[in-house]
Amino acid sequence: MNLEEILAESCVISNLKASNKKDAIYEMCETLKKSGLIENVQEVVNVILERERLGSTGIGEGIAIPHGKMKGIKNILCVLGKSEKGIDFDSIDKKPVHIIVLLLAPEGSASMHLKMLSRISKILRDTHIRNRLLELKDARDIYFYILEEDRKI
Repeated sequence: MNLEEILAESCVISNLKASNKKDAIYEMCETLKKSGLIENVQEVVNVILERERLGSTGIGEGIAIPHGKMKGIKNILCVLGKSEKGIDFDSIDKKPVHIIVLLLAPEGSASMHLKMLSRISKILRDTHIRNRLLELKDARDIYFYILEEDRKI
């Protein structure tokens, strides 16, 4: 499975308006709803925040990968958001997050879920890729760039 299978172009946010973790997650879940991928925003927000209570998904170097598993969805869903100003995500390195990839997986899809988390982490750990994503201002450009980099894995 690759990013092209789970990330729709309509699910890329070039500049998140949110200034904190909870609002960023809500904004990203709203994008899933606007894209017709979920029905209940608050239900998805609750699933993601429940996972955050176990420990922050801010993995350092300006990256967060909030995620969770939920009944009632058939496929892994993804939203990529970028914050120009940075968001406090309680990251392990205590630095603001600028790139957030939210993943929502069907309950019972542990293997697929972990593979996608690993794949996204691998892509975003590359300093060159992160820097290029931060430079790009247009959601369409961000979308095609991340898919291009994903194909190289």
